[in-house]
Amino acid sequence: MVGMSSHFRWWQWRQEEKKRSRPAMVLVVVGGISVAFILFLLVLSQFSGWVAASGVGGLVVFAGMSAGGFLGFLFSVPRIMTKDNQVAVVAAPADADPLARLAGKGERLLSSNTNLERVSEWLTTMLVGVGLTQIGSLDDRFVDFSAFLKDNMPGSQATTLPAVSPFLLVSGLVAGFIFFYLYTRIYLSPLFQYAEKVLRDPGEALLQVGVPKVREAAARLADIAGGPSLAYTSTASEISIDDSLEVIFSLLYREGGYAEAIDIGNTLAETPAANLARYWYLMAAAYGQKHHELLIAGATTRELRQARNAVLSAARRAVQLNHNYKFRLLELTDPENDDNDLQDFASDKEFQQIVK
Repeated sequence: MVGMSSHFRWWQWRQEEKKRSRPAMVLVVVGGISVAFILFLLVLSQFSGWVAASGVGGLVVFAGMSAGGFLGFLFSVPRIMTKDNQVAVVAAPADADPLARLAGKGERLLSSNTNLERVSEWLTTMLVGVGLTQIGSLDDRFVDFSAFLKDNMPGSQATTLPAVSPFLLVSGLVAGFIFFYLYTRIYLSPLFQYAEKVLRDPGEALLQVGVPKVREAAARLADIAGGPSLAYTSTASEISIDDSLEVIFSLLYREGGYAEAIDIGNTLAETPAANLARYWYLMAAAYGQKHHELLIAGATTRELRQARNAVLSAARRAVQLNHNYKFRLLELTDPENDDNDLQDFASDKEFQQIVK
């Protein structure tokens, strides 16, 4: 049913990992280049004349950028973010999408209060407080900084560089702050989010509703096809969301199993399963099988429209939660594949807009 070889799964996982690690790698490369450039400026500062002035001026700018970057990171470390996964649903007629009522609830993506977040909050509060009390003495500090450079810079640059050094320092501070603030907010926050989602996988939550249905289906499947996971689920005192999704997955390989898969899936609609792209992917496949059976049986236009709307709704939800499911859904439309649950939608324009 899923229709993806282990090789493709590995390749897709590798692509997702590369995409996630790219922002961190950019920081590593930028950091390495910065260190090399600082060493170069340090060498220049050992000469005389305008060469030394260039080296010292560059070091002043980088010092400001380093301090600004540190502050930008502290001020932008994510704490708690909420993502409203609710899909707006308008009042629909009786023949409307059967999944329209399955609107997701707000999902907390960054909820744990880590030590980094605590330190960030403490330091930002302290720095703001201390900064406000010392803001009146900034001019004196700038004068002292200029005097220090003037006393240690030989030649004509002893007057030019000290005069512009406070401007260079502030410019570097502002540039570093803006860069790291935006970079953390735009690129590093999703990494925090991903780590939080891994630690708090909704699939590990225990199933609170529909447990008898899942257990009975697992027992029948275990008797027919075997499998230690299904056998365990059929007798386990506690069943997780992942266990129930495995049962739905297995049902889609049985003749007519889509009906029971849909029944169990609708039971899971108000559970954390609704926050998983895989759940909606399986529901799309189940309704796709139902649509094909109705088409073969010559069902009414109303019944076909209901099944189609259900497929579109589930597919759209899966892609919203994880855009990588676009290819997985598209793969199921190939009638030549063994797993062709969505073969009726190969030329459906609305479905193609969702997966492309």
